[in-house]
Amino acid sequence: MEKKVLFVVYQSPVGSIWVNEGFRTAFGMYGEDIEPAVMLIDAATVALSKDTKPESLGLLPIKIVQRFIKRYETPVYAVKEDLEKYNVKNVDEEYGAQFINKNELSDFFHQFDLVIFM
Repeated sequence: MEKKVLFVVYQSPVGSIWVNEGFRTAFGMYGEDIEPAVMLIDAATVALSKDTKPESLGLLPIKIVQRFIKRYETPVYAVKEDLEKYNVKNVDEEYGAQFINKNELSDFFHQFDLVIFM
């Protein structure tokens, strides 16, 4: 039976590598009897915006993960209130993100065998 693992990223995609690392780590779990998912909370939710382009600052682009999300059908989640807090309006649908309310997080986390904050 596959273990369900949720990688929760909370740092901004601009100025840190953690959004990319969260996805890279999740993609690396395939083939290990692990069913990974990625959740973006707090400042990491700005990664979902079509307008977020850290590569324009010479940083690693975040959009490159989208093809692997589709290939592996990796679930992506974000906290709805954090999208509002960080004024993320132009959500890039290529991520296929599902939105969770903060008051549902406890029950949501309990659906996973492991929850790892990055």
